[in-house]
Amino acid sequence: MDKSNFRIEGLTVAVDHMDKMVGFYSGVFNVEFQKKELYGSTLFSGEWCGFQLLFCPAQLAGIDVNRNRQQFDIVVNKLEELVQAALDSGGKILQEITVQEGFRTAAVFDPDGNSIVLKEYTK
Repeated sequence: MDKSNFRIEGLTVAVDHMDKMVGFYSGVFNVEFQKKELYGSTLFSGEWCGFQLLFCPAQLAGIDVNRNRQQFDIVVNKLEELVQAALDSGGKILQEITVQEGFRTAAVFDPDGNSIVLKEYTK
């Protein structure tokens, strides 16, 4: 099958701390969430990085994970501002800003402990 037939359309994240997670992704990545009632629970959906992001309560999803099983690398234009926005929105630093040839990176944890790499190209 041709590889061009595949693309990410959406991502569902099982969330333990819904209010903090909504605040973090709104504060850092400007996600505009819509509240949804489904299966007797409150979920939140919005567009993030060109695809649909859905926050689902972990207990509804039946997921019990201590660490994330995926990590996103997000290309940003203003690395320092995004790192500060992450901290201001309840995140924590995983890796301080480091400089490599052609780009700079930092890594943060969201309020549920998922790691996110922020990358700014310098060339």
